[in-house]
Formats: sequence, structure tokens, C-alpha cells
Amino acid sequence: MAGSALLRSSAIGGLVLAALQLPWCPRLSVSKQLLAGCLLGYLASVLDGSEKRPGCRRSPWLLRVVQRFWNQVLPRLFNIDCSLEDEEGLRKCGHCVVAVHPHGVLSLGHYLVISGFHPDLERALPASRRCALSAGVLFKLPGVRELALGLGCVDAHRDVAKRCLSNGLSISVVPGGEREQLLAQRGKVEQLVLAQRQGFVRLALQHGVPIVPVYVFGEAQLFKQSRILMGFRSWVQRTLGVALVMPYGPWGMPWQKYPDPVRIVVGKPLAMPRIPDPSKADVAEHHSKYVEELCMLFERHKASAGYPDSSLQIV
Repeated sequence: MAGSALLRSSAIGGLVLAALQLPWCPRLSVSKQLLAGCLLGYLASVLDGSEKRPGCRRSPWLLRVVQRFWNQVLPRLFNIDCSLEDEEGLRKCGHCVVAVHPHGVLSLGHYLVISGFHPDLERALPASRRCALSAGVLFKLPGVRELALGLGCVDAHRDVAKRCLSNGLSISVVPGGEREQLLAQRGKVEQLVLAQRQGFVRLALQHGVPIVPVYVFGEAQLFKQSRILMGFRSWVQRTLGVALVMPYGPWGMPWQKYPDPVRIVVGKPLAMPRIPDPSKADVAEHHSKYVEELCMLFERHKASAGYPDSSLQIV
């Protein structure tokens, strides 16, 4: 699938290059014609809508490279580990909705879940059978777009998520989104923007698939965050869907993280009945059950993760 997309882009670039060699472009040198052909061919690949077609540019090779990179680099950068409450249950559940909390400044936990960095997680929920719902702005950034598509990321639009589940693929999502990223703050109280985030529960009900809660202990503790221009940054987040984060760490150094441990805990699948057209009451009921299960997951593991005094605040 990825190869066919590349061939289409190359063919378009070749046609553009051929057009540039016609008499109406006599002043362009060969190098400029080549550059123009490459740029326009790449532009065609950017506009082909791949981010809305699940897995169309997924690259097993890129996934292996990223996994190898994490294996070599993670131990040097982070004190990180992962545990699964019910590996056998995850294997049996087929496709599901994987909900990752919290977003944090980096969303490190979601990146690691996307890439299947831990062998137990990869065995239970293979990355090749999951699509990560990602902010649309990522697919507008050269380089980042190719990396995201290669890892199986898709645009976080409801119709795209439905298409993934209908095709038998699992999806991973960070329900708190950019708002939670903007509010991320080191401290004993961890805020989750979840009270009104019910879309992922509705999706699970419509397709009758379980929701797997994932809590990343330490994600919110990696940085403090400045509240300078918070009103303007909130407006940008609401209007453009972009979180202008301003993290800092020890001695007030920007992007200098604290050395707190990061523990990813993958909870038990929470079964959802299949309700093709769930009512607001149905969604609210099962959303409440999910929040309760997430809070219990947090309480069960916070001490062993190294954060015995932490608490959750659902906003």
C-alpha cells in the first residue's frame, strides 16, 4: 500500500517534470526543473488524503527501525517500564479502543504505544493491527507526516476512526487531546480532561468493541509548564487545535525534564455492548463506568509506579 502511494507520487512528479520541459519553461535549468518536479510530486503526495485511509502508508520497515531506536535510546533518556494487567484478555479481545492518559507535554506514552516498544504489549496488541488517532496538524508538517503515516497514524476524525474499527483495526486515542496537553503540570494532582470527552466511548458502543485503559504514570511529572499568555494559548488551542506548550524543568531550564520514573500500565479490557445508535444516556452510562475503572486502575498502581501520594482530578 505504501509502495503504491509512492509510485503514484513519483508518476505525478514525472509528469510535472515532463511538463516543465515543454517550450513554455525555456529558462528553467535542469536542476530547477528537477527540484520543481520533486516538490510538486511531494505536494501531490501531501494532498492525496492518506491520513484518512487507515494503514495505506504503514511501513513495517519503519516500525522495526523505530522499535530498535527505542530499545537503544529509551534506557539512556528515561527510567521507563511497562506492565499489562491482563495480557491474555488483550489477546482475546481482537480489535479495541485503546485510551491513553494523560496527554502530558510530550505524549510520550502514546508514542510508545503506537510503536509497540514493549514486547509484551506488541504480542498482545500488535502495532501492525492498530491505528493511532492523531492531531490533523501533524499531517501538514513535512517529515512528521511521513513518520506518522509510516507508523500507522490517521487523522483523528470520527469518520476515519469508524473506518478503522469497521476494517477490524484497533485504534489508540488520547481523549484529553491538546487541551490536556496545554494544562499538563507537574504536581501531586494530575488533571485529566475527560468529563466531557465521550466520543471514544460512543465509537466503542457503535462497534461493540472493548475499551482498554492505559495510564502513563510520570507523564505529567516530566515538566512544569509556564502559564505565560495562557489566555492567548488557550485561544490558539481552541481555534487551531494546536497546544503552544511552554515546559521547563530543574533550574527553570526550558525542555529540561525531571528524572521521574515513567510507568505505563495497560489495564484490563472493559467490555462494551454493541449499540449501533447509542443514546446520550447510553454513552453517559458507559462513560461513567469507564472513568470509574480508570480511577481504580490509577489507585491500584500508583504506589508501585512510584507516585503513592498522587491523585486524579477529572475536569
